[in-house]
Amino acid sequence: MGLFATKVKLLPYDAAKTLNGFVLNIAVPCMILCSMQHDETNSGHADDMAWSLIAFAIVTLVLAVLAMLLIRPVKSIKEEDKGIYVFQMAFSNAGFMGYPLVTVLFGRYALFLTIIMNIVFTVLVYSLGAFILVHKRGEKIFTMSLFVRILTIPFVASIIGLIIFVTGFHFPVFINDTLELMMATLSPVAMFVVGMNLSKSKFRNLLTLPNLLLCVLSLVVVPFITLGIDLLLPVSNMLMVTHVFLMAMPSAALTAILAQRFNKNTQLASEGIASTTLLSLGTLSLWAFWLTQIFL
Repeated sequence: MGLFATKVKLLPYDAAKTLNGFVLNIAVPCMILCSMQHDETNSGHADDMAWSLIAFAIVTLVLAVLAMLLIRPVKSIKEEDKGIYVFQMAFSNAGFMGYPLVTVLFGRYALFLTIIMNIVFTVLVYSLGAFILVHKRGEKIFTMSLFVRILTIPFVASIIGLIIFVTGFHFPVFINDTLELMMATLSPVAMFVVGMNLSKSKFRNLLTLPNLLLCVLSLVVVPFITLGIDLLLPVSNMLMVTHVFLMAMPSAALTAILAQRFNKNTQLASEGIASTTLLSLGTLSLWAFWLTQIFL
């Protein structure tokens, strides 16, 4: 719809920046504050909760390091675009696509584990993810200027959300109702923005060698790496299946949102999202079948 609306001039291309601001500064913070309020009825699954947080953090950090080592030496990719590829390999669409697909395939307990893992995702995507996008080669890491550049409203909301999660705080019902309504706009508006950014791309750009390699790495290699790490950890089969399946998702739609926030190549980010999403229609089915047959 975003692609169509821009192509037929229902909306100007520049409207993507305004919608991007809505997603990043309103919808995402509402999602964070809403999802960080956990249900005490799940306290009996303390081990799975703890290992969900630990396993997701370990895998994401390992993937980020491996992606940097793999992408940084490639001379055919522009220096300012390398962060986008690293980001897309480290962060999958675990939230937007993860919630509905995991619920249908593996049940409500898998959804609960997905929500817990997305707490780590939220914190890392707006800290480590922002760092990956804005850090320049040779730049010192621990500087105030770099910290100020990655300081966004979602980052602040993530810190508040962590406090909410640890303390078990709950907002009043009328506030939560508002947060849930705003959270519901996140996925469609974010994907709408991706479509608007794609309006200036050509279909053949989705099938370039870098994008195809990104698809192979994100949709095949990354889940296998996740599986290998999870097999070394004392995690339950359901947790492992859920985790691997989430990491088999296409690139996070937030790639384009954050790329636009930090004045990076939004068109390239949107092409990566589109190509991995298109090919994931086949790979996700295979992963779901294989994981179910082997581990459940």
